[in-house]
Amino acid sequence: MPEKESSLPEDWFEKGNEDKQAVEILLKHGGSISVSSYLIQQMLEKYFKGFLLSKNWKLKRTHDLEELLDKIVEYDPSFEEFRELSQEATAFYFFERYPFFGSELNRSEVEGIYNKSLELIEKIEDQFS
Repeated sequence: MPEKESSLPEDWFEKGNEDKQAVEILLKHGGSISVSSYLIQQMLEKYFKGFLLSKNWKLKRTHDLEELLDKIVEYDPSFEEFRELSQEATAFYFFERYPFFGSELNRSEVEGIYNKSLELIEKIEDQFS
C-alpha cells in the first residue's frame, strides 16, 4: 500500500534532483531523447511542487507545469519569465506518455530546454539557501 505523499519541500527537491541527475547522464551519453524530455518535465514538476509546498500550498495531483507556474507567480511574479519553458516541458510529458504522430524531438532543442530548466531550478534553490 502506497504511503502518503510528503508535504516537505526538501523531499520534492531531492526527488527532482534525482531526475536532474538522470537527465544529465542520458544527455551526456547519447541516451533516449524521449526519456530525457519526460524526466525534464518530472524534474520541474517536483521543484515547482516543492516551492509551492514551502508556501503552504495544498498538494495537488497535476502534471501541468503552466498550472503550477500560475500559482508560483502569485507568490513571486519574477517567475513569469519561465512561462514558455513551462509550456514546452509540459508538452514533453504528453509526448513521452502518449503515442502522437508528428515530428520527433530534436536533441539540441531538448538540451536547450534542459539548460533553461537549470536556470529555473537555481532560482528556486536560491530562495532556500
